[in-house]
Amino acid sequence: MQRNGSRFPDQARPVPVLRGYYARRERIQNTATTEELLQRIPLAGYRHHEAPRLWPHLRRGQGLTVQRERLNPVDPNAVAVCWLDHQLGYLPRDENDMAAELLDRNEDLVARIIKKRDSEDPWERLELGVYRRRTPGQ
Repeated sequence: MQRNGSRFPDQARPVPVLRGYYARRERIQNTATTEELLQRIPLAGYRHHEAPRLWPHLRRGQGLTVQRERLNPVDPNAVAVCWLDHQLGYLPRDENDMAAELLDRNEDLVARIIKKRDSEDPWERLELGVYRRRTPGQ
């Protein structure tokens, strides 16, 4: 009996072997990272950037990049929030000091979407978590 047009009626499809899947345990532990939550913060500038256009594609838990904008004329501590090279907005001006300082020291930061709400208030649409990435032993 063939199911879904398969040539192998009662057999599972072959799965390719993943190179490096069976790596030694200590190598995996040396490359693993953990994330330390530094702050929960709303996304600023939602209406002025690409967040409204990308709204259907954004998901809870998605990783976002945070990039320092040292030459920003409005905010000397500006930290842009991007997803796949599209700017969603910024970390709020009154709460971005810590992230700006850590990015200036070349710390590895990432933002993640904690909550996504269909709210009329753009400040309530996306709540982000700002995380510091750490390797074990740091």
